[in-house]
Amino acid sequence: MQITDVVEDQNPPRMSYEPGHPDANAQGYVAMPNVNIVEEMADMINAGRSYEANVTAVQAAKSMALKTLEIGK
Repeated sequence: MQITDVVEDQNPPRMSYEPGHPDANAQGYVAMPNVNIVEEMADMINAGRSYEANVTAVQAAKSMALKTLEIGK
């Protein structure tokens, strides 16, 4: 697996009405990040499983190489 492109999210920020907030605009809205927690968790789980699969593949290759060396003894 190889990263081919990194794209910045073009979705607008989530606007929250909080007129007392120091970052509120003239209408009383604060721009909040548009992070989707469920999507981020799914991506994190997928990345973790991919890492585990790669580690298992490398360990299997290492084990096979060691067994091959033992054949010549």
